[in-house]
Amino acid sequence: MTKLIEKIPGIAALILVFVSVLLVLLVYVGGNADSMNNAAGEALTVPKFTDALLYWTYILFGLALLITVLMAVLGYVRSFIANPVSALKSLIPIVLFVLIFVVAWSVSSGEKMTIIGYEGTGNEGNWARFSEMVIYSIYALFVAIGVTIVGSRIYVSLK
Repeated sequence: MTKLIEKIPGIAALILVFVSVLLVLLVYVGGNADSMNNAAGEALTVPKFTDALLYWTYILFGLALLITVLMAVLGYVRSFIANPVSALKSLIPIVLFVLIFVVAWSVSSGEKMTIIGYEGTGNEGNWARFSEMVIYSIYALFVAIGVTIVGSRIYVSLK
């Protein structure tokens, strides 16, 4: 029974690879759907199995994300059972990142940004706040990296 359980991940990986290769081959040799026009009016050909390949990619990405989060949570629970103080200390960087993002979101504004040649609505409201949050977070993380580099040099010099 244990040998079968040990073989399951390998079999699952082979099935995933087989389906992926099959879908990629179908995109290349499966023919084209009706052509559509781009913004310039030129005809574009779209492979028939593009949607299937994209959905398969979404499924694989979702599975990878789910398994990664699940394993991280299980690892944290095991760590918490073994050493609760150390496990709580490991949450400090996550809390600091969340704090940086919350502060950056609260500092940003949702006013419409003037972008030359752009007429859409993706530059106002929450999207504008999100863009500014990302920029402010990058600034804060660059400062944190600089402080860490300088602080570690000072710490090593004094040690």
